[in-house]
Amino acid sequence: MAMLRHIRRRKPTWMNESRRRLSQNWEKFRHLPFPSGFHSRDPDGECMVMMDADLAGCISSATKGRLNDRRSKILHSRIARLGEILPLIRDDENATNYFTVLHETAILAAEVDGGRHA
Repeated sequence: MAMLRHIRRRKPTWMNESRRRLSQNWEKFRHLPFPSGFHSRDPDGECMVMMDADLAGCISSATKGRLNDRRSKILHSRIARLGEILPLIRDDENATNYFTVLHETAILAAEVDGGRHA
């Protein structure tokens, strides 16, 4: 019986891989400088500083554990919104790289968090 409890508590292999990738992407992202010019540029009326802060806060929290409902909603809504904005900033290579890595990392955070809720 103790063996069965241990087996049930094990995380699926895909979950461990997703957590590893999240951790790697988060470290990569943390070393990227915020793109110059985007402190005041608001594509489609969106403040990119707040976009960055909202997603970074959610990602950081997801690396440490399960997100609460509020953070989970913020994460999912900001992922969708950033996906809409990415095509609008293609004229700036640094910004495109920065926000693409942020977007990919946020998607991984949502995947990891979703696995924790399952």
